[in-house]
Amino acid sequence: MFFLNLTAGEFFVLLGTLAGFVATLYLLDRMKRRKVVSTLRFWKPALSAQEQQNRRRMREPWSFLLQILGLLLLLLSIAQLEWGTRQRRGQDHVLLLDTSAWSAQRAGEGTLLDREKELARQYLVGLVPSDRVMVVRADSLATPATAFTSDHAALERAVSECISGFSALNIEQALGFATQALRGSGGRQGEVVYVGPGLARSILRDHETIPNLRLIRVEASQNNYGIRHVGVKPGGGPGLWNAIVTLKNYSRVAGSVRLHAHFAGYSFTPRLVQLAANQDKTVEYSFETSASGTLAFELEPHDELALDDRAEVWLGRNSPLKLAVFTERPDVLRPLLQANQDVSITVAGTSQYSPKPSADVMLIDGISGVVPPQIPCLWINPPLGKSPVPVKTVVKNASIKRWNSSSLLGAALYAKDVQLSAAEVFETFSDDLLVGSIAQGPVVVAQPQRPGHSKLAVIGFDPFATDLRFQVTTPLLFADLIRWLSPEAFRSTEITADPVGAVTTRLDPGEGAGGIRVTGQNGNPIPFTIRDHAVQLFAARPDVVRISSGNHERILSLTLPDIADAAWRPPQVAEGLPPTAVLLPSAIDLWKWLAVLAVAVLLLEWLLYGHRRRGARYDRLPGAPSTHSPDPTRELVSK
Repeated sequence: MFFLNLTAGEFFVLLGTLAGFVATLYLLDRMKRRKVVSTLRFWKPALSAQEQQNRRRMREPWSFLLQILGLLLLLLSIAQLEWGTRQRRGQDHVLLLDTSAWSAQRAGEGTLLDREKELARQYLVGLVPSDRVMVVRADSLATPATAFTSDHAALERAVSECISGFSALNIEQALGFATQALRGSGGRQGEVVYVGPGLARSILRDHETIPNLRLIRVEASQNNYGIRHVGVKPGGGPGLWNAIVTLKNYSRVAGSVRLHAHFAGYSFTPRLVQLAANQDKTVEYSFETSASGTLAFELEPHDELALDDRAEVWLGRNSPLKLAVFTERPDVLRPLLQANQDVSITVAGTSQYSPKPSADVMLIDGISGVVPPQIPCLWINPPLGKSPVPVKTVVKNASIKRWNSSSLLGAALYAKDVQLSAAEVFETFSDDLLVGSIAQGPVVVAQPQRPGHSKLAVIGFDPFATDLRFQVTTPLLFADLIRWLSPEAFRSTEITADPVGAVTTRLDPGEGAGGIRVTGQNGNPIPFTIRDHAVQLFAARPDVVRISSGNHERILSLTLPDIADAAWRPPQVAEGLPPTAVLLPSAIDLWKWLAVLAVAVLLLEWLLYGHRRRGARYDRLPGAPSTHSPDPTRELVSK
């Protein structure tokens, strides 16, 4: 026999306190009260001693005993008195269910996770009904699926809803979380139970410090071949791509696999790759295409863990920027624009103007189309009154005084005091970008896309009619404006497929860390840090991450599983399922019956003595009629 909620000392202290309090109330309620009578003494003084003796005597002692007995039973119910042995006392346990990438391995008709769920259910069935369990999904993060609860229906539902993830098991973090959860549970600490294959990313901690650790192992087959990394970069020319694929053999024996590659409906020649035990090997591809599509790599034959047998990345168009030029002086513009191999130009006369040519950007030299352009456009010296940006005034013999060095458009432009025969000063708005200005106002303006027109940039003077044509500022100005109009065509792109989890991406030596943005597939920002000139981030679930930095963009397709290869085998821990609770000595919970019995005792005391106390209080009220016959020995006698 033992208490669950109180110790023996706490129980007797509370019982003594409550008993003393009830006794004090009982004596105060039954104490004879003083009455105010006439100053003439009409009774015999000899009766005073007898009255003092009667006053010290306890009346209705059985009522007092019944109240004490009722409080004793209530206190025993609150303390949760149990009859039996403490081996059946309720405990708090943490059940770590391995949902890492290994749990998706096929095992018979199901997967390793299905086997884990079966063992977890057997463990829950064997517990004491009063035991509380917290179910935790363990992969790279320990995620609780339930709070501590003895509701087996909720625990069964949480186990059934677990699914295999893509990350590797972080056993250190899972055990640390389980230990802290037990310390803060408020109940008697039970076991930390791990169910899974025991394959983790790294093993660093001494697990002998966890005496209540139990390991229910589900054996996994490590005869696995998988894709660890895919990297794709543009080649040295338009449409050229270079790809590398890293394969790994996780088994302890050598073997071979066949690597297939597909892009946009076309297949590459399969390659046979020989892999030694626990070896990584890189396979390289070089190809040329002007199309965009999905580049897929696949291993054959498929093994029992199919998550890493296939990897896909999306390749955009790797072709030069298409620039449509409408001008009457092609001989002047063509040498400037053809100097950049990333730009493919098409020159047409002003009579062939089209608001939407087959190009990425158009350049309009000295004319204004009847229909506004429907693609990004660069204007050179537009006619007065037909400019896409309102012209405030025209200044003769002006000179450029300032380039906007705070903007990327004017950061590399330094030519000043260059005489311009005529310059249009534009009227700007709040979101316009001022690139170059004279004393009277801006003469080179860029406008972002707005409802009704695409992005545009306007040069309010003729850069080929002055000495500016012989300076390096002119080609830089054109290159910056065209790059701003279509940044995708000039952006250096690296595309990779990597496992989920911790990701580290090295930055280029001259690449700054100030303007780096990291976003997910849905466009939301992702937390990251920069350490040792590298971007570090963490993804627990598959995602497509974009790391943008100026003209450089990295697309990380984090869709491969993180396969751990370190076997976790802690020494001197309990293994397998524990003995079923029905085989242990039983214990009977008595608090419900004690509570019912306490209510019955208090109700009996009220039925037997409650109406008497109420009548006595009524008799003591002033003017209340007497309901008792006078005592002959107490009758007042006159002398």
